[in-house]
Parts: sequence; C-alpha cells; structure tokens
Amino acid sequence: MLNVKVGDLQTADNDGRSRQVLLFGASNLVLGWPAVIRQLQQQTAMPLHVHTCLGMGRSYIRHSKCLVRVLPGILESKLWEHLPARPSQPALVLLTDVGNDIVYGFPPPQIQAAVREVISRIRAWDPQAEIVLTALPLKCLDDLSQLRFQIARLLLFQGRALTLADARRLAGQLQLLLTELATDMRVTLAAPERSWYGLDPIHYRRPARQTAFQSYFSHWASVAKPSTTTTVALQQPPLPVSAEVLRKGRLIFTPQPVYSTQTLQISAW
Repeated sequence: MLNVKVGDLQTADNDGRSRQVLLFGASNLVLGWPAVIRQLQQQTAMPLHVHTCLGMGRSYIRHSKCLVRVLPGILESKLWEHLPARPSQPALVLLTDVGNDIVYGFPPPQIQAAVREVISRIRAWDPQAEIVLTALPLKCLDDLSQLRFQIARLLLFQGRALTLADARRLAGQLQLLLTELATDMRVTLAAPERSWYGLDPIHYRRPARQTAFQSYFSHWASVAKPSTTTTVALQQPPLPVSAEVLRKGRLIFTPQPVYSTQTLQISAW
C-alpha cells in the first residue's frame, strides 16, 4: 500500500469550528445522498465540513469506470492531500460499500488491507476519530436466487464473470476479515438490516435510506442525540462533483469545496 504521511499534507479549515465528517463509499452513498445529508444535519446539529469519496462503482483499491466516467480509487484520491489540520473534536467517519471490490476481482485479504490502510491514514490524521464500518449484506446473498443474481450481475456488475456461489463464498470470507479488522483497529462494525433491501441485493430501498444512515450515524458516540425540541434548518445540497474526473479521456478538475455555507461545507474527492 502507498504510505501517505497525512500530517505533512494538511491544509487549514476555513474556521476551525466545523465538525469534520469523512464519508467513503459507492452507490449507496450516491443513491442515498439526500438521506445522508439530512441525517448528518439532524443528528449533529452543528456546523459540518463533509469530505467524501463516492461514486457509482467506486473502488477502494483502483480506478473505477461507470459508463464514460472514471474515478480514482479511494486510496489514490486527493482527499489525503487536502485534509484540514487535526480537528479539536473527533472526526466522524463512515466506510461503506466495501464489497464492490469483490466484483472487480480483488481477493478478500487485499480488500481488507485496503480498508486497513484507509483507517490507518485516518488514525494518523486524527487518533480520536470515530469510525463506523458497514458489514456486507450476507442475508441478501443467501436469499438471492440464481435468476435474480444473473439479472443483478448484468445490470449492476456490468456482466462480470462472478458466480453466485463465488459471490457468497468471497463475501463470507471478506465479512470475517472485516470483523477481525474492526476488532484490531477499534472501529464499529455496523450490520445492515435485511429489511432495508428489496429485489436489489446491494442497494437500500428508497424508503429505507433514512433509517439506514440514521442507524449508522447513531454509532458515533460523541454525537449527542438532538433534543426533540431542537429545530435544524436543513440544507439540501446536490450530489457533489469530485475534484478530478476522467470523462471520455478528458481529465476534468472541479474546485473544492463544491458547496459552502456558514454551517455546511462539502468537498468531494
């Protein structure tokens, strides 16, 4: 793995008062973005600076392509060069959609090593960061018929050569490795509920997205539950555009943050 000394690459946050939030994931972050932002604002009720690596089919390990768009792997992203100074309050971190790299053909030990590297970089930047890692939806795979798997593979996995038996076996191996990793690195492993999924075995149903992210964010111990009388003026920023996107062979740069108000900033990498 590439060894990045995050502390040598820091930039100053604009005011030093915002709670730092790091979100890593793929399609569930993209499809659930409105729910993600809503739950962040409701559960924290404080100024936020959100740093995210997201995108359909996003990989932790290597670049990934969706239609004509290519994004760098999470480990390759520019996020690590643009983290602010070490925050005064523990950063809030979510890592999800780890199973994507099974589809790309990476073995479970290599995926575990990539997630470990992400966590190590975060710990080097903020040793007190509160990190939630989502488990894989194994129950969905267990319930999946051969026909539904073939349809999902065609629509979601671009027809990649992966059998249902291999998907179940590799996912089970990765789940065990993520459990070991969570224990070793003192992160919370949060299991998704079977009821959050429908016919699609990897994406949360639209009605379940608020519940899913509310559940994940509730594991951040330092975030006090807002009072029922607390009123939060919710903002609805659009899905952020990543800083560097390769589209039809052309590298497109977007200045960050892509969204900025007095109480909410969003940077995408």
